[in-house]
Amino acid sequence: MSFGAAPPGMDEYQRLMAERAAAAKRKRNLFGLIAVAVVGGGLFLFQKNAAKNKQAQAILDAAGRFAERDKTEMGAFWNCAMSSEVDVGMFNSADQIQQRIESAYFTQQKTYSEHLTTECVPKLEGAKSAMAAVPDLPDVLKPSLDKYLAALPRMQSGLESYAEKLKSRGAVKDVDGAIQEVGGGFTADPTAESVAFAKFLVCAVPDLEKKKDVQALLENLADTCKKDAVTFMTKVRTDCGSLVTGVDKDSKPSPDKSFKAISKKFVEEDNSRLLQAWEFCGKRSRKGKKQLDLEDFLLASSDYMEARGELVKTAREEVARITGQQLPKEKEKPAGEAP
Repeated sequence: MSFGAAPPGMDEYQRLMAERAAAAKRKRNLFGLIAVAVVGGGLFLFQKNAAKNKQAQAILDAAGRFAERDKTEMGAFWNCAMSSEVDVGMFNSADQIQQRIESAYFTQQKTYSEHLTTECVPKLEGAKSAMAAVPDLPDVLKPSLDKYLAALPRMQSGLESYAEKLKSRGAVKDVDGAIQEVGGGFTADPTAESVAFAKFLVCAVPDLEKKKDVQALLENLADTCKKDAVTFMTKVRTDCGSLVTGVDKDSKPSPDKSFKAISKKFVEEDNSRLLQAWEFCGKRSRKGKKQLDLEDFLLASSDYMEARGELVKTAREEVARITGQQLPKEKEKPAGEAP
């Protein structure tokens, strides 16, 4: 009996065991390769995200430097122009800027023009230099900065023009006041005031003789001043203002041949309606003149505020694009507010 021969089926068993061992080894090697790939991929993603985060942070830092410098440099200018501590970022329109500047003017009417040119304009000039030197600004933000910087010289020239125009406001009010004062003494008697006001009416309303009565004159003044009070009253003050300013009430009048017809058609008991018509024209023109006086500055200020907001918005959008994050929805502003 031989003990060296393998039992029946043993060879098959050993072959199966060998195949299982080989399969297990291959599986271990595969798991090892997968683990290496996972670790390597994770490291790659980490490095990629780190680079994105670094790029995004650089943009946020640059926008932060811009905002901080704008707050410091331009903030000093706005505080000066409005004669109070303000945050222009809270304003929704150029109208609000106009209101604040006009309010500042009314607190110091005699000195405000000089205040703007000697104190506020130098602050704006300093801000121009400081904002142009904002360091390390990414290319994506430069178009907004260029628009921002382009608005500042226009703001300066607009403010200088406004300051110069303020000097004539006193004269405008003097003429408007004289119209009311002399017109209050307009009667059928050829007094110094009556004659002066009659001459003023002829000068101010070229087709006066065609007006059949005071009602026709009132309607004409109302229509004219509703359409363009600034142009009308500017001409009236320039061409005719001297006829009612500085009237010597005690002087001997020299009425012309048209005085009797004019006084007969246009004099009323207290002339209240005629004086109210001239007051309406005066107020409407002064209000419109204020807007025109400040128009260049306000247009440039609107561009400044728009560029200021665009730079910050561009920074947020670029960071969201780089990091793959979705921007939060902006709150809807009430109707009538600027975007």
